[in-house]
Amino acid sequence: MADHGTDEQQIQAIKEWWNENGRSVIAGVVIGIGTLVAWKGWGTYQEQQAIEASDRYNNMRSSILSQDLDSVTVQAQELKDNYASTPYASWGALLLAKANEAKGDTLAAIENLEWTAKNAKQETVKNIAQLRLARVYIAEGEYAKAEEVLDQSFPDAYTSLYQELLGDLHARRGNLEQARQAYDAAINASNESDIEFLEMKRNNLGISNQANA
Repeated sequence: MADHGTDEQQIQAIKEWWNENGRSVIAGVVIGIGTLVAWKGWGTYQEQQAIEASDRYNNMRSSILSQDLDSVTVQAQELKDNYASTPYASWGALLLAKANEAKGDTLAAIENLEWTAKNAKQETVKNIAQLRLARVYIAEGEYAKAEEVLDQSFPDAYTSLYQELLGDLHARRGNLEQARQAYDAAINASNESDIEFLEMKRNNLGISNQANA
């Protein structure tokens, strides 16, 4: 009997708890199921976006090989407009910037590099865009803009390129001793295959005043 009474009490306790909490439990289950469905739907959408962006990026690369700059431009813009959440958009903008430079369209190259530096999802791509942007700024005489780009830290992997660009900037501004120091740092951090080119840049600055002292 004691056990029977205990069972009835437990059943009654369950009924009372359900009366008090049943609605919130049902709501929680419904919300949970809805969230799961939405999450799976969002995952499927992202996957589909990535597949479509990949196809467009590959088409873009084919257009570059065939030197169809108009097609490259259209596809890169489509990636930026409709697939900016994927890494393919910034990769496409980098490719287009390179094609722009090859065609001598510096303004378009700057626009695409600036977009990539601002919107790239991957730090590596962002760093590449920033350093290439600094190079174009220096070539165009936009020294203040180049300095702004270079006035930040970059990973060690980019030390040689960073110091080379810093040397280019100092050289253009006539700060030859600072340029030499930057080129020396670039040489010390460079691969063997790049040393000759960097040494040529440094030698073109002439003999250091400190060496004559």
